[in-house]
Amino acid sequence: MKKIVLKVALCAVAVLGVSEFAFAQLEKNHVIQFFAHRGSRFEYPDNENTMYAFRESYKAGARGYETDVRMTKDGDLILSHDESLYRTCGVDLQTEDLTTKECRKIRTKGGQPLAMCQELVDFLADKEGMYVEFEIKTVPSLYTQAMLDDLCEKLYTMAMAKKPASSEYLFTSFDKRALSTMKRLHPDAILMMLKSKPCSPEILMEAYEMGIKRVGCKMDGTTRKTIKLAHKLGMIVSLWPGSTVEDFFLGAALGSDAMCCDRFSEVSKWAKENLPFIKLKGVAEPEK
Repeated sequence: MKKIVLKVALCAVAVLGVSEFAFAQLEKNHVIQFFAHRGSRFEYPDNENTMYAFRESYKAGARGYETDVRMTKDGDLILSHDESLYRTCGVDLQTEDLTTKECRKIRTKGGQPLAMCQELVDFLADKEGMYVEFEIKTVPSLYTQAMLDDLCEKLYTMAMAKKPASSEYLFTSFDKRALSTMKRLHPDAILMMLKSKPCSPEILMEAYEMGIKRVGCKMDGTTRKTIKLAHKLGMIVSLWPGSTVEDFFLGAALGSDAMCCDRFSEVSKWAKENLPFIKLKGVAEPEK
């Protein structure tokens, strides 16, 4: 059996064109938290961050999500990644300038309504064992400290009120103000600092000094040495992007603790078939 597994894995190395050195770095029984980025956005094109994408990816076996939280003009929480709705909906408007009623009239390019945060929280309320990252999307020029207080209080209260006991909810952000605000208002919140850079000792120390034990960084440029340093500090490293099987292979070789994925079904299926000694959390059998 071991020979068969090794043969399959070596074939995967040949197909992907990755080095035998990278293959040698893969650790047996390494556990990776795997989750669907914006509901597995490339598998549900033009419908990222919609309830349609979350429901369909759940049916496909996703037991982990990442989503993006913004505020509407009247203070509701809505799920949208970009500052403008142009890429996803074809209208060059910001959710922060629209009321909830106005947002509900807008459709994605795939024909789906924009999702409110409460809708996702309600959907998850009866689903044990979920891993969910709520990314706080804040534009410094738009979000005053009062708005940050409001957003963080509403998000934490909304999410945690219906969180199943065995699920894990994280609050993440590129904005240190948002992380500091959430930590001040709710010291028990699990936080992750996001960076558009490779993981480095400097980033680890920046998070560590804020009392944050998780970082999310770019995969390209990150080294095993830095991830090992993170583990010595008792920290968790999540890497992105996760668009291809090559990305997954690299992240696994680096020793990543977690990876988001834009093609959840495709990549998780490949990983289970070709790297069965890697343990994936957040992946269930697809519904029939």
